[in-house]
Amino acid sequence: MLIWFYCVKAADQGGESPIVDCRQLYQSMDPAIREPFEQKGLMYVRNFTDGLDVSWQEFFRTNDKATVEQYCRQNSIAWEWKGDNGLRTRQICPAVVRHPQTSELVFFNQVQLHHISCLAPAVRESLLSMMEEDDLPRNVYYGDGLPIDNSVMEYLVELSRKKCVSFPWQAQDVLMLNNMLVAHSRNPFVGERKIVVAMANLISNEQVEQPNSAGRLYS
Repeated sequence: MLIWFYCVKAADQGGESPIVDCRQLYQSMDPAIREPFEQKGLMYVRNFTDGLDVSWQEFFRTNDKATVEQYCRQNSIAWEWKGDNGLRTRQICPAVVRHPQTSELVFFNQVQLHHISCLAPAVRESLLSMMEEDDLPRNVYYGDGLPIDNSVMEYLVELSRKKCVSFPWQAQDVLMLNNMLVAHSRNPFVGERKIVVAMANLISNEQVEQPNSAGRLYS
């Protein structure tokens, strides 16, 4: 629920951490774009492949496949073991939730972190030249498995840019956010940059209410 940032060293250029109010995002979204997210939720797909992105052993902090399966089972995550020590997981989560303290609806998800269109073009083209889209390290779809159109993502990115607040870091700056009410990102930077992060007040699924009964709770 809470996240702190502390600036040890600011970048020579850029490196800001834009923040955006997730309530404003929800309220400002075109209803035609917002409603499918509300009604269907999101399906996050992860592919853990040796030598590419993080390994499943590092992600789940275990080398035991049975432990991974137990965790997935307890958290409503579908899993599929693949050849060459690979793992694919799918998890259906809401895109919109009601904040447990303020009771406000917030656009609370990781769609921009996972959608293929948000990768740098060179990275996206390189990955797709080596594998099918289904095998990408991470991707996201509507909760029913249908793809989220690139135009929808472009709309969300542009809306986030319009609504965000940004500031230049200075050494010893401290930023504290309610991590469900406010989303953050990072701008490109030049030079050395060090921002350390701390998180606290873990919220359980039972404390997060969805605006409708579709999908599963996610925190």
